[in-house]
This record gives sequence, C-alpha cells and structure tokens, in this order.
Amino acid sequence: MADPERFLRFEHQHRDGLHTYVIRADEADLPGPAWSGLWEQNYPEDPDINPWQRHGINNNDGEALAVWRALAWALTAGRSRFAIPTYYRDQAAQCLSVDRQTVQLVRWEYEVDVEQPECLSADVGFVPARACVSLWPAPDLWERRHAEFAGLFGLDSFRDFTNLDLAVAGDASSELTLFALSDPARAGFLAASLNQADRPYLADILQPGDIFVDLAVMHDLGIGASSYLTVKTSEATEKVGHLADHFSRSFRRYLDRVGQIRTFEEFHAAIDDLLAPPDTCSR
Repeated sequence: MADPERFLRFEHQHRDGLHTYVIRADEADLPGPAWSGLWEQNYPEDPDINPWQRHGINNNDGEALAVWRALAWALTAGRSRFAIPTYYRDQAAQCLSVDRQTVQLVRWEYEVDVEQPECLSADVGFVPARACVSLWPAPDLWERRHAEFAGLFGLDSFRDFTNLDLAVAGDASSELTLFALSDPARAGFLAASLNQADRPYLADILQPGDIFVDLAVMHDLGIGASSYLTVKTSEATEKVGHLADHFSRSFRRYLDRVGQIRTFEEFHAAIDDLLAPPDTCSR
C-alpha cells in the first residue's frame, strides 16, 4: 500500500551557496482526491462554497496540493511575500482584482522543470520571463509589448496565494514561485534583481531570514514527470521539517474523518483544519 504521507518528505542538500529542501512527487506519491463529494456532487457557484475556487481542490487536484500550498504559506509567515505566477501574469492580476498595468514587471522568473525525474536536473534556476498572449480575441498593444515580462505580486493573505495558484493551474503543468523577505524594505532590491540584464542567481538575492519557495506541479502526470516543492534558504532551518511533520499529522487526521463528511460546509470546515498552521489548528 502506498504511503499517503510521502508527499510531505523533504530531502535536504547544500548547493550553490544555499540550503535546499525538496520534495519530488510522482504520480504514486501524490494522493488522489480523498473526499467522495469532489466527484459525486455538483459544485456550487458561490466561490466561498465551491471547493475549487475556495481551496484549489477538485476531483483532479485533490487535497494534497492544497497542503503543499499551506506549508509554503506557513513557512514564510512573518515575512513580506511576493509571488511570480509563471506565464499567466494577466490572468493572475484578474484573479486578484488588480489592474495589470500596475503590476511590478520583471524580466526573470524561476523554473523547475517537471519533466525532469531528478531534483538536480529539474532545478533550472532563473530563465527569461514570458507571459501569455491571447490568440483570440486578438492581443492588444499592451499585451504584445509586455510578452517578455512576468509579474511580481505582493501577497497579503493565503486566499491571495490560492487565487494565484488558480490562475496558473489550468494547464497540464504549472509553477508558482514565492519570495519571502525578512526585511520589507528589500522589496525594491528583489524587483531590481529580477529586472537586471544578466541572469540573476538566487544566492545573491536571499539574505539571512529570507525564504524562497517554488511549487512546480504536474496536474496530469505523464511517464517520468514529477511535481516538485522546493524551499531554499541561506541558513539551515528546522522549520521545514517541523511543518512537514505538522501537516503529515493533519493529513492523517483528515483521512481518518473524510468518510464522515457529507456536505460542502463540512468539507470546508475539515479543509480549514487541514490547512491550518500549527499555531491556529484546532487540535
């Protein structure tokens, strides 16, 4: 029987001047949707009740990926958070109800290649950014002029983070990168580093106390493809392991009770408990 908690086990290495914590999960490692209502019941239109719009959970992207997102958010608590939703910049702005022309544009974005079956080769690093340009309706002038820029979004809440994930999750694969700065005054430095002419290096950007997280996900896993949750810091931290243990216990509790869930309201209460960080969980 497959281990349902394997998707929360990190491997730690020190390379390229940074401490790197990675989870690599192939199709056998990521548990499928656990609550039967995700495929048996019709989803409500209300975004606060619809499981996809509220939590990024449906009958394809089950609860496990939401746990990854919750772990990333808990890990970066107490810091100023900035995210790059790969490719779907303008869609992300729309999800956050932000005018696309006010978004901080950057020339570089991070890439973890989900088609690579090994962590080291999958971690590509910074690559030239690109954004989606619509085919129909025809793209406007602003879209065409800014096709080679990603968007760097400031985040105020976990719901914002979830909304960005929803903006990129429509393809077979998606990527969402999170920069968490211990000093909010360094936001300008981050943007400038991602806008420079030469390829930036993450070790030159992260300072003590900063945390980098990348969620590169295969939504339709093929042969040899994997999903990756990557964490990088300039200093070693035990918090990664502590949070992995916390969410493993939460996921185990959730699986124990999931068969008793009957309604969307009960489901959301269980998911809120599942995704809660250690200081706010109910048990």
